[in-house]
Amino acid sequence: MIDELMIIIFESAQTAIFEIGSIMAILMLIFGILDFKKGDQLREIIIRRKLDQPAIMLGLSFVPVDGTLLFQYSAYRRGSIRFGSLLAGIIGIGEEATYLIWAYQPLAWFWLIIIKALIALPAGYLVNKSSRIRGWALKLAEKDRKIPQKEEILLADENFHELPDKFRHKLHHFRYHTFGAAFWIFFGTAFLIQIVLVALDRFSILNNETFVILNIPVLSWLAMIALFIVIFYILLIRLTTREFGKIFEYEFDDTLDAIGDLAETCAGIILVIFAMTFFVEAAIHLLGLERIENIFAGRGMLAVLIAALIGLIPGTAASLAFTALYFALSDTQGALPFAALAACSIALIGDSQFIGARQLRHSQKAAHLIAFVLALIAGSLIFLVEYYLLG
Repeated sequence: MIDELMIIIFESAQTAIFEIGSIMAILMLIFGILDFKKGDQLREIIIRRKLDQPAIMLGLSFVPVDGTLLFQYSAYRRGSIRFGSLLAGIIGIGEEATYLIWAYQPLAWFWLIIIKALIALPAGYLVNKSSRIRGWALKLAEKDRKIPQKEEILLADENFHELPDKFRHKLHHFRYHTFGAAFWIFFGTAFLIQIVLVALDRFSILNNETFVILNIPVLSWLAMIALFIVIFYILLIRLTTREFGKIFEYEFDDTLDAIGDLAETCAGIILVIFAMTFFVEAAIHLLGLERIENIFAGRGMLAVLIAALIGLIPGTAASLAFTALYFALSDTQGALPFAALAACSIALIGDSQFIGARQLRHSQKAAHLIAFVLALIAGSLIFLVEYYLLG
């Protein structure tokens, strides 16, 4: 039992660092710098050229992983796009489970895009056209702007600004410039390692599973070491924040300030991805695949409901596990209907939800609940078509 849990821990670390974390980190860095350097100009272009359209936000969201949705969050927070356009982007988001669907069943991935577009576009345009919903969305955005900072952070910020200038500038430079840059160099290296190893494995030059230590792949050991580095980084940041505050967005003086702040946000998200992946995988292991197969056998509507509920779980770990389960149960008695896969994909936001929870807490919750309801309706209709028309 302990050995099996240890394997799950190592696999979860590999998922959090290499399979999801490194790609997410690089995209977050790219879009974060783009937003800091050109964000105001891009938002002006959106307003001037009337690019605040659900179709455009939907098209951006089809880019795999959550990078473009982060830009949409920023644009919405500053009033450049409307709630309906953001909703279309959220419904269409191509989070990490997209890779699994693309790899196993490209046709299923294609149909998911069609289905999401048919749901997101009418919903987005309807929300934007409705004066009542627009008023409600504006109230949500106002609530988002009024979310107060934690008292301990504000007090620590006061302590930080009471320090002598020389010491304060050195501490700031170390935390955001030196330490933040080191974090991104670390993940840039992890990203390159992942790309190289995947390429070598794809062309049958090097089988990653052949290099093991204590029956655990070397790549998983590297991921675990990297996870400990991330945990150490978070602990150091938390200790610093407790006494010396956190730099706020309006205080950014240069790109390195933004980079350091992005590093702290990214590190916290990666740790959450690890935790969510571990708990989901452990739950599946404890229940057993055969028992799960018996639960879903002949219960297609239940599968749709559970899939939509899984879409409400923060992050991509649960959706990755569900998508893997969908393909694992194919051609078995408990095979899941395509409707369940669609419901999960429509309801899910992905890892960007963690950032949205800090920037757009009320607006994102509302959009996520709308996506959940639409996922249930669409999933049920697709299941009826599968069951009665396609047999």
